[in-house]
Amino acid sequence: MLLPAPKPAPAAPEIEPFEYRLRVPNDARAIPLARSTVRAALTAHKLGELAARAELLASELLTNAIVHTVDEAELRISWSQWDVLTLTAWDTEDLPPTPRSNPHPYDVDGRGLALVRSLADRWGVYSSPHGFTCGASKAVWCSITRSHVTDGPGPALEPPLRRLQLRGE
Repeated sequence: MLLPAPKPAPAAPEIEPFEYRLRVPNDARAIPLARSTVRAALTAHKLGELAARAELLASELLTNAIVHTVDEAELRISWSQWDVLTLTAWDTEDLPPTPRSNPHPYDVDGRGLALVRSLADRWGVYSSPHGFTCGASKAVWCSITRSHVTDGPGPALEPPLRRLQLRGE
């Protein structure tokens, strides 16, 4: 007896590109606010399935920006026409972060970029002589997709800044 072929999964609805920017003081209390903002933005745009991973990634990126600098930081949340969510944390330090090669699970710090590396489809670092504060700054970014595929480079996912480092390719 032949069974009917399974119906293909419905295509995800097309979502218009968007970008939100959240400028925060150098204060650890900004992290929960940023997480809530990420969840609210993604839920409003019908991207709730990305919210948990995006919240964790955003909090790691922004925590690094707050811990390793003394000035304010900015979190950018953007959805592209290629169905890619990019999270970018700008800060006022122009030196790229130095990821630890094998952080110990019980270390108090040093695991943030390892989490970003494992949860993001792609991530990287850019510096700019005229970043978000009109002074030298850097952006640490990561991108995720609904399918969480990491099988090579895709369309232009990177911000148009000088490339320092690209991980996850």
